[in-house]
Amino acid sequence: MNVAPPAPGPMSEPAPHVRRLRAALAGPPPSDPRFLPGYAEIRQLTPHELGALLPLVHRVVADEEAPGEQRRLARGIQHDGGSPSFTAATCAELFAVLAERPRRTDVSLAAAALIRCTEPWDRAALAGPAGVLARAALDGGAVAGYDAELLAVAGLAGPDTEAEAVAALRTAFADLPLTRIAGEALIATGVRERALLAEDRRWTHLAHWPPLPAAARSADDGAWYAEGARRVLAEAADHLAALHRDEVPYAADAAFPGPEGETLRRAAGVALRRDEPWAGDLLAAILPKVAVAPTAARTLPSQSVCIALAQTVEELPTPEAVDALRAARRAVRHAGVTKKLERSLRRAEKNLAKRPEVALRLPDLGLDESTGLLRTPIGPYVAVVAATDEGPSLTWERADDGTALRGTPAAVRRDHPDAVAAARTLVKRIRTQQRTLALALEGGYVLNTTYRYGRWRAELAEHPVARTVIRRLVWEIERAPGEWHAFLPADGAPGASDISSAGDRLPEAGPAAAIRLWHPARATDPAERTAWRDRVMALALRQPFRQVFREQYAPQESGAETALFEGPVLDAGAVLGLAVRESWDIEDDVLVRRIGPARVVVNFDGHLYPGRTGWFTVSGVRLDPPLGALDPVVRSEALRAVDLLVSVGTFAWWDASDVAGGRWQRLRQVHALPLGGQARLRRAALRRILDGVDGVSVADRHLTVREHTVHLATGRVSRAGEPVDIDVPDGGPASRALPFLPYDEKLLERIVRTVEVLLEA
Repeated sequence: MNVAPPAPGPMSEPAPHVRRLRAALAGPPPSDPRFLPGYAEIRQLTPHELGALLPLVHRVVADEEAPGEQRRLARGIQHDGGSPSFTAATCAELFAVLAERPRRTDVSLAAAALIRCTEPWDRAALAGPAGVLARAALDGGAVAGYDAELLAVAGLAGPDTEAEAVAALRTAFADLPLTRIAGEALIATGVRERALLAEDRRWTHLAHWPPLPAAARSADDGAWYAEGARRVLAEAADHLAALHRDEVPYAADAAFPGPEGETLRRAAGVALRRDEPWAGDLLAAILPKVAVAPTAARTLPSQSVCIALAQTVEELPTPEAVDALRAARRAVRHAGVTKKLERSLRRAEKNLAKRPEVALRLPDLGLDESTGLLRTPIGPYVAVVAATDEGPSLTWERADDGTALRGTPAAVRRDHPDAVAAARTLVKRIRTQQRTLALALEGGYVLNTTYRYGRWRAELAEHPVARTVIRRLVWEIERAPGEWHAFLPADGAPGASDISSAGDRLPEAGPAAAIRLWHPARATDPAERTAWRDRVMALALRQPFRQVFREQYAPQESGAETALFEGPVLDAGAVLGLAVRESWDIEDDVLVRRIGPARVVVNFDGHLYPGRTGWFTVSGVRLDPPLGALDPVVRSEALRAVDLLVSVGTFAWWDASDVAGGRWQRLRQVHALPLGGQARLRRAALRRILDGVDGVSVADRHLTVREHTVHLATGRVSRAGEPVDIDVPDGGPASRALPFLPYDEKLLERIVRTVEVLLEA
């Protein structure tokens, strides 16, 4: 397992920064602490240099009589040095240093060092210190929370120590069925497998060591533990089923005591990482039941397990696991857990794009492949479930003559309630599949995801549910290396082959040809973007997500920073509220988010903290890698995420009567600024929607309706420069039907309804 470059040879001279750090740790401290090496030298350490230095670092940290400056430097290396790599010699040296002053938790550090060693272990050198560390863990009672690392270290110490550790674990887990199953699976494995599983911690004991890359951590993908994981999940499902049948006494947050919850989370992680075929069914049996009490109480059998499993699905989603998480969200009654499950569900749906081989898989719901219908006889009637572009539907017919009915027959509701419920559940599942697939496809933009045409066609374009999403999107197929041709399945193509009764057509291509979603940032000719927008409008296609009308950004800057979003005054509460939902983090007064390979940092002119209110502006946006080094699609998507924050913050003025604090004065500043990317796309859509409407004209920043002006970035209405309060319908049942809108956006709908109100005034 290679996790780092080869170690320097034995005759290599240490680098200057290594010599300075070693001298500062080993020698007398300088009279002036300012002469100590610091963060700059620490950040220069390579993984192998850090691994070679860590034995000395841990000796200094453990020595309570060492000078304070040296101990602070040592702790700085621990926390800021990054992820170490070890040679056989430096790994043995670290074991020896840990054994000098052994603590019961040191088995965790020792096991982590083992799987970061890039050479075969020197078992003879490790055996003695491993025995000391295992004894410290056993004597100190570090068994229940350190099972994998204790077994890993004890396995190096020798058969007697390993046998003692096994006996201690079996005794500790005698009354813990899940952990007992997992423990027996661990006992049957070797040292390396145990150390790898010890790395899979929800809360690591080594917060200063970044986790191993996924490729290094799952070289064998956990095959040795998969059966144990299945048995753990099955046992948990049985226990929860018994709890909900009142066969087991219920107590809030007591279903999985002690290490049982961590064992269950770890088993779910192994199953989802390997995409085991049984994982979805077991999680569907666990998540909804662990999210709700068997009584009317708003408590849970185990709140910690519910949240831990949700976060595991968020990190390693599969379509089936996301369905199970969605069922748990519907079942939960606890307000705080509801919010956490909603957040995990949103992220899980987006993270499916990171696993394209999994995201393409949609369950077979029994719909006819050619028509997208499922006809189910129920008494003298037939329930017809249909998957359509507008969404799934449930209609009813008479079984004898096929006469369509307006609603569910009363006789069916009375005599076949279960069948009616099953049909309605199927409609919900279809809608869920469509939504999840659309989010996964859209998330693939930042990963530059491509598919193989054969599989794409068989599993998506010809799937009765997926087809309703696929046909309304523009795709590109690679005809020759670097030569991409765009097509829209719903539009057909000359010489293409029919794939459905709806008239969709797909190009002919080999099964290995690459296919990907079209993105406006790849279109070098603006006429191509315009043509696709006109075509979608002409066909009245509501796309599953904003694609042809998607914002695209090509800033002039090529360095790490852009001033593209500086200027508008933003509502801090609106910006931070959206930032939480969109997975931004607050770090040192800036917003940070990872978007594909890019790390995006947004600076504001003031302090940033949860719950902040008031107003601020963007003072700079920084990307790493820099703008010029990023793929055009990734760069555009990263800047689009920033523009969303700015746009929502700018749109925070909805109450026109509220003039306190000079809101309208600040809004006038916004009105004078050039439009952002989202507003420019809104302008393009409005020009198409309102084309030919008398009395309406769309300018660069505003549209005018007679003497009124509507700003395209905020929807604000003014007359002769003064604000006007317009009572706009909310889109409820009493509202008049809107003209066709090419994409779903509240502000676009509000502006169109505002125009209607002004025209009727």
